Amino acid sequence: MDVEPPSEAVATRHRRPQTPDGPPAHRARGHVLDLCRRADPDRIDALLRLTVTADLPWDEELVRAVARVSDDRFVPLLVRLATAPRPVALVALEALAALRPGPGAVRTLVAVFTGSADDRRLHEAASRALVAAGPAAVAALLPYVPWTPEADRRLRQSLAWFFGRADCGTGRAVRLLTEFLSDPCSRTRAEAAASLGLRGDPAAGPLLERALAHPDERVRARAATALGRVGAHGAVERLRRTAADDWFPTVRDAAAAAVRALTARQH
Repeated sequence: MDVEPPSEAVATRHRRPQTPDGPPAHRARGHVLDLCRRADPDRIDALLRLTVTADLPWDEELVRAVARVSDDRFVPLLVRLATAPRPVALVALEALAALRPGPGAVRTLVAVFTGSADDRRLHEAASRALVAAGPAAVAALLPYVPWTPEADRRLRQSLAWFFGRADCGTGRAVRLLTEFLSDPCSRTRAEAAASLGLRGDPAAGPLLERALAHPDERVRARAATALGRVGAHGAVERLRRTAADDWFPTVRDAAAAAVRALTARQH
């Protein structure tokens, strides 16, 4: 019996995917994984060339393998993968946070950061990558600092986290975080208080002491901890009263710990 040859559509469906001028995609993928397992300078160079020339089928396993051996030369690839579907993007962002992606990555990272507020893990990964990007990321995010009625609460909370760690100088960071310490959202205020504590500038002491009167216990607890970290010795008596009188044990504990930290600094 004569067998009819398969149609072009069927033949195309069963044809192995090809990389441009290279081996089938599944073979290229295996080669990438092999190079990652045997990581040495020559193989890393070969891996870099392959990621540039081959049309690789990127998935979470493949990106994770490449990320483990990546250096600064892989940043353009990782930036491109940061806009891929979530599992791949998440790994790429985590890898970028471990490197110094530089100004060329900032536009893409800001787009991921501002567009992922509803995806906590992706959003946090983009935040960490932006911190690693340095001063260029600070400049790109400054327009989002002033509060507006349309502002996204999750985004502003992340900005308060970012400016506690960003490469922008302590004095400038304190001025920016002051904006967030008066935000309508209590979570953003709490994040701002924690970030001021990380900055360690005693000039933030009066702002943080006023935050001990905030109605939200998360703000009061973060402010108390921050007062201990910035060395606000003038707030010791207020912290003692808070440690004795606040309704919430988390706030009382934070205030008591701050008093101990400040007292220890004086000896």
